[in-house]
Amino acid sequence: MKSNAELQTDIQNAIKWEPLMHAAEIGVSAEDGVVSLTGVVDSYAKKPEAENAN
Repeated sequence: MKSNAELQTDIQNAIKWEPLMHAAEIGVSAEDGVVSLTGVVDSYAKKPEAENAN
């Protein structure tokens, strides 16, 4: 099982590679193996891109 820090880093890196996403728009935190995304995107199309980044 990955640590919280590893999960957070993995998701942040995945978001960087999503073509519609700007990593600065999305905050990533992990606690007890649960990842939370925070932030605001400028289009609905970006929401599922962030949710599905892995």
